Amino acid sequence: MILSKVAASAALGVALFPCECGGHPALVPYVHGASAAVMFLILTYFCYAFYKRARQKGYREANVRATIYASCGVAILGSILVLAFDHFSGGELSQRIPRLEFYGESVGLIAFGISWLTASRTVPVLTRQDERFSPLREANPM
Repeated sequence: MILSKVAASAALGVALFPCECGGHPALVPYVHGASAAVMFLILTYFCYAFYKRARQKGYREANVRATIYASCGVAILGSILVLAFDHFSGGELSQRIPRLEFYGESVGLIAFGISWLTASRTVPVLTRQDERFSPLREANPM
């Protein structure tokens, strides 16, 4: 719960302090990047926690979910590493790919969105009937 609140605060930092993109100066230097790093590292941890929980179940659908969580976590971590490399190399990649920060953050957010949808237990192919969430059911599995 605490990590969720820290990630939400970091997301506010990302939104309220835009990056130095398109020739526009950053209002407060490094806040956007630091906030994004914190947020994406927490989201990567969530993917890992989802992965561990799914692996404990052991049946086919849970193993498929675990693979999705692991793939999403790797994608988020990869985007963090690419953006960090670009930052510490003085923009070596972003000189060739002008919208690199946008692409990196998009990959991270889409990957987490996929893992979150998977964790929602609403996708029929990824959940067994006895564990599927339904808003129409009086009591849902935990």
